[in-house]
Amino acid sequence: MPQPIEWKVVLIDDEPDIREVVSMTLRDAGYKVFTAGDGKTGLSLCMEKNPQIVITDIRMPGIDGIKVLEILKNDKPDTEVIVATAFGEIDIAVKALQLDASDFITKPISHDALFMALKRAKERWTARMKIKEYTALLEREVVDQAKTLHQDKMMSLGRLAASVAHEINNPLSGVLNYVRLMLRILERGRLSDENNEKFKSQLELIESEISRCSQIVSSLLTFSRKSEPSATRFRAEDLIQRCVLLSRHKLELSKIDLTISTNPGLPDLEGDFNQLQQCVINLIFNAIDAMPGGGALHISAEKFLTDGFVKINVKDTGTGISESDLPHIFEPFFTTKKDGYGVGLGLSTVYGIMEQHKGCVEVKSDRGRGTVFTLLIPAVQSA
Repeated sequence: MPQPIEWKVVLIDDEPDIREVVSMTLRDAGYKVFTAGDGKTGLSLCMEKNPQIVITDIRMPGIDGIKVLEILKNDKPDTEVIVATAFGEIDIAVKALQLDASDFITKPISHDALFMALKRAKERWTARMKIKEYTALLEREVVDQAKTLHQDKMMSLGRLAASVAHEINNPLSGVLNYVRLMLRILERGRLSDENNEKFKSQLELIESEISRCSQIVSSLLTFSRKSEPSATRFRAEDLIQRCVLLSRHKLELSKIDLTISTNPGLPDLEGDFNQLQQCVINLIFNAIDAMPGGGALHISAEKFLTDGFVKINVKDTGTGISESDLPHIFEPFFTTKKDGYGVGLGLSTVYGIMEQHKGCVEVKSDRGRGTVFTLLIPAVQSA
């Protein structure tokens, strides 16, 4: 239950009688009141006491009420300021309202006018605080979403790194063996024409294998890099090939046959390549987990019936998803996997990324026969 607000009012007026009468009225109504006889003292009180409401006279020696209003709105913009004017000073009252005064009252100050102005000031202050709280909540949600996105990426990266380490080790071992063989041949003396051709062939093979390792490491580094989301233009085929490059060895170890198809003439996609790569890799990993004994995975790209989107399908022959689980699979921390195989962030992250891209993710599953996930990604509109 929220705590009741202690309403504090600073009253600034150079007439002692007015300060006494008004402050007594306010205290009787439950307000905590602080008074000042000039603008400078009143501003000091505001900085010290931090009131929600200030009532200030306009005509005062030194710093007048308009200047008090300007300073408060600059230094403490959440403070509600009520200005008190003499009868007929409507132009000054209008100026005060333009400077964001919450209300104005005319002298002599009537009881009803004073409390009506206070009621409006309290409503404005309360509404302002609610907006600030809601804004802070939204900002926290954005930060939490970013943390979840990064956490999911790091989990995917851990699985990728283990697979990529094996994939890089194989060609590097081959390269090392070729280099050792070439060194032994060189130790025998001058190269024969036959060995010269062998050297050329072996160097080409070494170049090819090192180039493949470099490409894998580069892709892994790009995926792991924490960067601000940025929209770029790219081909669906390039997105799929990058994801396959990082996960192919994992698929081979899991005895999963991979096939890829992309329709010719697809429009370019528009979005954050790294985030969309994270989506596809998450779906590939889900498919691997759904086929513990091996199976088939088909990744395809095609134009959606509705212009402006491209479909990327990830179809497996795994265990499928039950009808009771299907409505919940995109909820954070929902998982059907055994302990140690996931915490249920992957699909919720995919869902969030697709929403940010103004696309969507769909799923169809047949229990015991497999699942197909479909990403609908915005395409670049033709001129």
